[in-house]
Amino acid sequence: MQKIQVKPGAKIDDYKAYGSLYSSVLDFLENVKNPIGNLSGCTIWMINSTAIGGGVAEMLPSQMRILRELGISIEWLVIETSDNDFFNLTKRIHNAIHGSGNGAFTDADREVFEKVNRDNLPTALKLINDGDIVVIHDPQPMPLAEMIRERKDVSLIWRCHIGLDDETETTDSVWAFLAPYLDHYNHFIFSLPEYVPRNLKKKTSVIPPAIDPLSHKNRTLNLHKCIGILHQSGIIDEDIRILYHPYKHQVRRVMPDGSFGSVNQHNKLDFIYRPIVTEISRWDRLKGFKELMQAFIRMKIDNRKKGDPDSLEYKRTEMALLVMGGPDPAFVSDDPEGKAVLDELTQAYQEVDEELQNDIAILLLPLDNPKENALIVNAIQLCSSIVVQNSIQEGFGLTATEAMWKRRPILVSGAAGLRFQVQDGKTGKINDDPTDIDKLVATLSYMLHNTKERDKWGFNGQLRVIQNFTLFSQLVSWLEVFSKAKQKLI
Repeated sequence: MQKIQVKPGAKIDDYKAYGSLYSSVLDFLENVKNPIGNLSGCTIWMINSTAIGGGVAEMLPSQMRILRELGISIEWLVIETSDNDFFNLTKRIHNAIHGSGNGAFTDADREVFEKVNRDNLPTALKLINDGDIVVIHDPQPMPLAEMIRERKDVSLIWRCHIGLDDETETTDSVWAFLAPYLDHYNHFIFSLPEYVPRNLKKKTSVIPPAIDPLSHKNRTLNLHKCIGILHQSGIIDEDIRILYHPYKHQVRRVMPDGSFGSVNQHNKLDFIYRPIVTEISRWDRLKGFKELMQAFIRMKIDNRKKGDPDSLEYKRTEMALLVMGGPDPAFVSDDPEGKAVLDELTQAYQEVDEELQNDIAILLLPLDNPKENALIVNAIQLCSSIVVQNSIQEGFGLTATEAMWKRRPILVSGAAGLRFQVQDGKTGKINDDPTDIDKLVATLSYMLHNTKERDKWGFNGQLRVIQNFTLFSQLVSWLEVFSKAKQKLI
């Protein structure tokens, strides 16, 4: 187990300096006075499975910096293992909670699950003291609760960032597998009410995830900075002078033969000159990448068959570029399923007509430097005409929140976490069934050609994020839970 050091970052006054955030910060400071006073003398421990990549790892540093500025003691631990069986198991658990897979788990699975957590226990016991509050995130470290409770008098909270707004045979099976671990927690936190198992409803708080508006992934980028990042990362390669040196690891692109090469190696992407449709996520079948690519190709083919070559709509569709971005497998050793999904997407791309291949870019984003990765995502989203999250299932979907904050029009599926964020026709568009290619084509085309609507959705989206999905609204709820936990009220 590793203790993660959180680097200095934005302070409360930095957020307050932004007019759009000023009221949120003042409300936050007013609402947390009492909870803060109840937390003296204890440390809050956040425990999850990774320090890089994923929503938990992105949210924690900003939350911790704000809480520490308020005088709260908070630390972050990450479990460690090289056991591939553990990664395969926890991915199956993740999928099953989303209703995917058969949900079948064995005694051997339980043995792997508990062994990895038991191996990480000694470090936790050295650091955690009686009276502390321990928050365990998602299934990977879930068995730690019982092990810690045997030796320490602490309050234990399980924070689940995933879920499905339905009960199926698969979800029933995975919750049955996890049931022995649930009894050892004092309280639970889920992202949406629909995700809470019936037997936990009386012991659960609902706290939606949120973004940090001043993080590298969400901060404002002026035009020359945005272009500079795209140049530093290798997405554009114009012969221009830039202020900073190129990144050590460049963005790579899937080539027509299935190999990985530099972004402009096979053909010039002309990234900043085209209408761009973007989806950035981890390589996961539940993210709907393949269906989005099918819809984009169909839109192009239909345009060539039925469109008027002299019309602006025809030309806009012809120029449109689909960007699908995810982690470069060179930097991910613990996600074998992600590599398999990328291979499937690559194979589908290889089967696309060569002329259409030039209008699709599967980009592999390096993860060696979290700041650079965040800036690359930020720049790509800012350049996009439409940001898509076409998930089959989605626990929440911070990529949608990020896009709305940047005033990018968003197209999402009807997955519960996305439907909770996006207001159809006001902050973006919802295409309920991400596998319905005909409807996805129609929605993509509508959004691409209604530029004034896109501007309206973008402005409305940012306002919705400010009101509901920044870290300040989230931290108020967290502090209320912490305060009750310290007072043994939960």
